[in-house]
Parts: sequence; structure tokens; C-alpha cells
Amino acid sequence: MKAIHEVLPFLKMLDASYQRYFSKPLGVGFCPSYIEHASDPTRLAWVHAEAPFMLLAQDTQAEPVYFYSNAAASRQFGYSAEEFLRMPARLSAPPDGQKQRAALVQSVEERGFLTGYSGIRVTQGGRLFRIRDSELWRVEDPQGTHLGMGALVWHEPL
Repeated sequence: MKAIHEVLPFLKMLDASYQRYFSKPLGVGFCPSYIEHASDPTRLAWVHAEAPFMLLAQDTQAEPVYFYSNAAASRQFGYSAEEFLRMPARLSAPPDGQKQRAALVQSVEERGFLTGYSGIRVTQGGRLFRIRDSELWRVEDPQGTHLGMGALVWHEPL
């Protein structure tokens, strides 16, 4: 897993974009109260290393690739952070679910955000699992440049 200082700029952009769409910072409502009231870097360090939810972000290339994954996502999917950064995002869904995933991404692009999505995903080793209660949103830098899509998701076994 990458050190927090290496990913903090990405996390700050994810957090700011998330706050625009959901009116709360990443992790609030899920983290311990002392973390909710801590500084942004402390809260984001918790999101990066200790959060029970998966946090992922993909870029805007024609074949989007992940540019961020937290520890929970790396553990669940079975990829290191470095492997995630080379992985086409569509491969997070099994082959028969990639069309549905593409439609979901398109919907987020058009609306700006989406909540409540559930679907099937696949680990590096081929094991299927369900994601639920997903929150997806457009990620933008401080100047408003569209950088990709963020996803906060929960998993459960099939």
C-alpha cells in the first residue's frame, strides 16, 4: 500500500468532489467520532488505511484505469495498489457484468453522481462478490477539470 503522503493529493480531490455531491466528507458516519472531528489529513489517512468500505477512483481514458484504491479495496480485490494503477477498471466486473458496469459509468458521467448501486465484482483470483450501497461521483480538480469517477462501495460475499 502506498504511504499516505503519496496519495494525499488524490484523496483531497476525491474528498472535495465527494463533498460537493454528498454534502459531507469521506468517511463521516462510518469512522470513529474522534476521526470525524480530526484534521482532514488524519481523517483521510483513516480512509486510506483503515476504512471498512472500499474507495476507488478511475481516470477518463477511453479504457479507464484506476488511479486510486484504498487498503480495503486492495484487500477485497486482491490487487496491490501498484497493480490497481495498471488495471483497466472494467476488469473489476466479471465479463458478463461489464456491459452493466459501462452503463453505470455513463449514468454517473451524465448525472454527476449515483447512489444505491449493487452489482457483482470479481477478485484478481476470479472469486465473485457483491458490492452494495455504492456511492459514485464525478471527480474534479479545484479548477473543475474532470479527472474521472470515484466510488465508495461496501462488499459482501455471494
